Amino acid sequence: MSPTHLFELFFDDKIITLLITESLNYAVYKGFTNTNLSKDKIKCFIGILILSGYNTLPGRRFYWDSSPDMQNIIVRHCMRCDRFEDICRILHCADNSNINADKYYKLRPLKNLLQHRFLKHFVPEQELNYDESMIKYFGRHSCKQFIRGKPIRFGFKAWCINTASGYLTNFDFYQGNNPNTTPEIQL
Repeated sequence: MSPTHLFELFFDDKIITLLITESLNYAVYKGFTNTNLSKDKIKCFIGILILSGYNTLPGRRFYWDSSPDMQNIIVRHCMRCDRFEDICRILHCADNSNINADKYYKLRPLKNLLQHRFLKHFVPEQELNYDESMIKYFGRHSCKQFIRGKPIRFGFKAWCINTASGYLTNFDFYQGNNPNTTPEIQL
């Protein structure tokens, strides 16, 4: 399978539709105009995010810079910089009117869909690894963790179950006292 085909096993039309629907709802709520989103634009946006993860530059706008040491031809031909910034402003995964005690309520619908796909394509193995993983984040959030001595010291902690080859089968974000669990009955 090609890398694109493998990616689309997980980021399928249902996830792309979720991103488009919730982003358009948020754009209407905020009063943004010219919010024409399509599946191709969202896929291109995600592709730019993936590329920026391994081809890092000092800032987002440098991918569209005209100087030869900064610009990225693929990104320049894929999407205009202003369009990318517009999508960044409105990108949403959940309805803001459904706020609850879950600190990750804005990511929960996307997380649940991804978990379902990870388990769907999982080939059972005898040995699995259960460990924590840090997702780098320097902004402000009540779930941000600091763990001394780790390569990524600041960010979000996620509990992960992986195969020996590194396939992520299941995960959940650490958020302190989890509202999704039922409290144990004290006798």
